[in-house]
Amino acid sequence: MNDFLQFLYRSYIQPYLSGLPRDDGDLFRESLCLGDQTEETMKDVEAVVAFAAAHAFLLGLRTGAGLNQNGAL
Repeated sequence: MNDFLQFLYRSYIQPYLSGLPRDDGDLFRESLCLGDQTEETMKDVEAVVAFAAAHAFLLGLRTGAGLNQNGAL
């Protein structure tokens, strides 16, 4: 990821995702993913999450997700 996407993820996307409420299913799936990770593989997991979240955000921008019929938020 380039520097802008890393900045975008750390400054905007990650805090937003961390603030979302999670139900028991979300917590269970997170524990399955993070349960037996070594420090090295944990870095890989975090990199994959950051990459996917940043590119999903960009896809939303490109496709106009969240815009109404008039093009306004």
